[in-house]
Amino acid sequence: MIHLPHKASRLYPLVGSLRLSLKVLILVCDCAGAAALVWLLNTVALIPYRRAKDSHWTERARALYPARVAASLAIWLLPADLALGQHLAWPELTPHWALVVLAGWIGVVAGTYPFDREVWPWLAPGAWLHQVFASWLIRFAVWFVFLGTVALMPEELDWRCWLLASLFVGLFLAWCWGGLLWVGRKLGVLGPAPERLRRVVADVAGRMGVPVRGVWLLEYAGSFAFALPYTGDLAFSGRLLQRFPDEEVAAICAHELGHLAESKLTVNTRVFANLAWLAPWLFLKPLVHAFDVSAIGAIALASLLMMFGTRWFSRRLEERADRIAHTNEGEAGTYARALARLYEDNLIPAVLPRRRTHPDLYDRLLAVGVQPDFPRPARPSSWAVHSMLLLVLFGILIGLTFARLSP
Repeated sequence: MIHLPHKASRLYPLVGSLRLSLKVLILVCDCAGAAALVWLLNTVALIPYRRAKDSHWTERARALYPARVAASLAIWLLPADLALGQHLAWPELTPHWALVVLAGWIGVVAGTYPFDREVWPWLAPGAWLHQVFASWLIRFAVWFVFLGTVALMPEELDWRCWLLASLFVGLFLAWCWGGLLWVGRKLGVLGPAPERLRRVVADVAGRMGVPVRGVWLLEYAGSFAFALPYTGDLAFSGRLLQRFPDEEVAAICAHELGHLAESKLTVNTRVFANLAWLAPWLFLKPLVHAFDVSAIGAIALASLLMMFGTRWFSRRLEERADRIAHTNEGEAGTYARALARLYEDNLIPAVLPRRRTHPDLYDRLLAVGVQPDFPRPARPSSWAVHSMLLLVLFGILIGLTFARLSP
């Protein structure tokens, strides 16, 4: 047996402490560096928007759109680029990749605050922080569970795979049929609707003969309303109530009631369609183990086809809801005014770069018989320069990581 000198053995705790301190310092630098970088990138991306401040709102929205897309992508891409780059450059010194991603994400979200304040200047810091925290939990709760299920999947396609997939489907259905409302109430994002809103909804629902289970006030920075066809609930943001008169709130309510009036077959199809393009990815690990990387291409193709089908289906339902709102708008032109005000207040382009679940505002106005008081705007760009650079860098780092891991 070899006995180490006593002084040398005392150095090991010191070395371990120094390594831990270094990793903590790296995480702090990751957070601060990500915040500074995303602030700089967003500031540059907002230059066209600032130049258009005296233009028509459609032009301001068109100038803002690529900066918005870039800011959203940076929240995902920058932490991933940070983790991949550090583990390629300093694999021994870098903290665990999950900690790097978390530190980078916190920094990116903090660095995005000036961007959000410029777009929504009325948003106070406390309200912004609460909105960010709650929206991430609500919007991405299903994704967190989904990614966790993918990670837990065994490599062999056996009963464990089907059990995990069944658990995910069960949680997804529970989320649709009440889980979203429960979480929203617990987080303080959804609260009781004021008397004015309940009165408007009751009046419109009574005229249309559509039952409503519950009406909620949504804490959100923009003007927003949505329906939950699965539970029969409606939610309206406080800013929408502040900015819109009762007749326009009623017109928007008629659109959302159009969704609550969907048949059970349509509602169940919504759920199936959303599950159908997610479910194949649950079996990514066992399929790759069985069929090599070619399985990724097959899953991606199947998922892409289902996603396009889901988007087409949702678009038809939105067009139907627009027709219902137009029929039940009361005074002619009320729904068109409410739609235009929604897009203007949220600075959503009147024409978007590609087909979405909702038709473009310009086409929606024409469909309800109103000629917009502005010419058809050009489609905005989908990309800012720095978002393309972050995406290209992500692809390069993924390629280098696979090259290092391959024999």
